Amino acid sequence: MMVMINKQLKIIYLDFDDIRNPLLGAGQARATYQVATRLIKKGNEVEVYCSKYPGYRSRVESGIKYTHIGLGSRFIRLNNLIYILALPFVVRKIRADIIVECFTAPTSTLFSPLFTKIPVVALSTSFEAERFAKLYHLPFDKVEKFGLRFYKYFLPSSKFFEMKIRKVNPGVVSKVVAQGVDEKYLNVKPVKHPKHILFLGRLDVGQKGIDLLLKAYKKVAKSLAYPLIIVGHGPDENQVHGLIKKYRLEKKVKLVGAIFGKKKDRLLSEAIIFTVPSRNEGFCIAALEAIAVGVPVVCFDIPGLSWIPGHVALKAKAFNVDSYAKHIVRAIKTDVNKKLRKECKKVASNYSWDDVTGEYEKFFQFMVEDNRKKQLT
Repeated sequence: MMVMINKQLKIIYLDFDDIRNPLLGAGQARATYQVATRLIKKGNEVEVYCSKYPGYRSRVESGIKYTHIGLGSRFIRLNNLIYILALPFVVRKIRADIIVECFTAPTSTLFSPLFTKIPVVALSTSFEAERFAKLYHLPFDKVEKFGLRFYKYFLPSSKFFEMKIRKVNPGVVSKVVAQGVDEKYLNVKPVKHPKHILFLGRLDVGQKGIDLLLKAYKKVAKSLAYPLIIVGHGPDENQVHGLIKKYRLEKKVKLVGAIFGKKKDRLLSEAIIFTVPSRNEGFCIAALEAIAVGVPVVCFDIPGLSWIPGHVALKAKAFNVDSYAKHIVRAIKTDVNKKLRKECKKVASNYSWDDVTGEYEKFFQFMVEDNRKKQLT
């Protein structure tokens, strides 16, 4: 891929989420923020079109212009629907050098290349229409496959997602670029005497597999000295409360809501293991943050987590609760846990937001030049 002389770019992100969205504020919002701030420092202009939410405020933060569209209700799924329906009208009016489309549930594709001549690159943020098709009994997977054909450029976070789009669109130009981790987590040291098992993420039972985690934990809770701390917020908070009560885990499981900053750092540093029971993942920045602190991961063996090497994680058979429970018990054993911890920070140090931004910017420059050449022919 040949990159021409760099020019300053106006870059538009289509990202449903916002780091200040109290209903979500998930990993992609943080990824957008981390990359965008660095792109701006390099002289580029970045604007993010995201969904409205209760108390939203269109603003400029760290140089990033946040513009909100759609409906700002307290129901995230309704906001999601309105955002998707409104986006074609917004995209038609955009004037920029590059549009970055973050795939959005439940259809993944937002079809933005159909509504603009500006080159569009897709990110594999939510690339799991098959799961939503089964969940809602609607043909979201067919919509996804149809829409993938219209993309010329793709920046997947793993080889798995690259191969997924190539099955439908073999001509797509793509480059695998993983996510990054904030360097501050590498400077956080794990405590000598861990206090708990930790889950940190969006309270979305279907995707994040919190039901599977609680079922697995229930099987071994009596034999464990560590309580389970669940950190996060999301659309299924009441359901999670209900599951904790259903399994009679009120004394062993603590649901503490969303936590940020130094409190989050402390909870990570005090964890014996970090649990990722997800059924689907685009990447899972939270897992990378835990590894950066020095905390090993217990997860299912799924494509979205294939980037996590076995010497910092134990991977259970996909969605097998018995297997997951056994892996929790094994991972907290002193010898196993110590061995896993030894490599964590070394692995995490390979994931830099500066490197991610550099790869993105080179790809964007290529897109601009490639698009210019096509217009001349």
